[in-house]
Amino acid sequence: MGLPIPPLELLLAALLVALGSFLQGALGFGLAIFAAPPLFLIDPAFIPGPVLFVAMVISVIIVWRNRAGLALGELGSAAIGRMPGMAVAFWLLAAAAQWLLSLVLGAAVLLGVVVSLLPGDIRPTRNRLLVAGFLSGFMGTATSVGGPPMALLYQHARGPHIRANLGGYFLFGSTVSLAGMALLGHFGRAELALALAVTPGALAGVLLSGRVHRWVDAGRIRPALLALCALSA
Repeated sequence: MGLPIPPLELLLAALLVALGSFLQGALGFGLAIFAAPPLFLIDPAFIPGPVLFVAMVISVIIVWRNRAGLALGELGSAAIGRMPGMAVAFWLLAAAAQWLLSLVLGAAVLLGVVVSLLPGDIRPTRNRLLVAGFLSGFMGTATSVGGPPMALLYQHARGPHIRANLGGYFLFGSTVSLAGMALLGHFGRAELALALAVTPGALAGVLLSGRVHRWVDAGRIRPALLALCALSA
């Protein structure tokens, strides 16, 4: 499985994946927001298959490390909502320009961030999880960044609860997406080679993120989540 990019570009890609995985391990999401745009510039083949593969691998570690905060009922509701969101996105992608979808979804995320700054406390109820899962599946399929709706819903939760449930949600989503891509012939030997080449960087980043859990959980995780959501928009 020969790699199609020069060693220096591969090293840069691994560093980007390591930093993105560090963010995801510390906050619950951030890999795609941070790493996907520059990885696309290095080689479009990194998007979306290899990034999804990396997200799947590090999500296993994130869920295991924060398993005490995992709520399977919440995860199930979000996963149920994700599937129709993906289907609607596939349908709209065939009927509308992707730049228009990206513009509308970016504006919606910014609106969500503004609403989050207002007084009040948003909790992940079953209906809200269904809606957030739907929006996340829709945004992830349409723009490759699906974390903000779920992150906004969990912004008031404790750090381990955020990381465990976002990690479980991304583990489910990335596994389903990769399986579909493989069946359709969009994730083969070349994409697997790229994914495996940057996986050591991803593992290093997510393992190092454990050192800052106590720091981000001391009242810093909500501002960081809102900042990442605004950046994604």
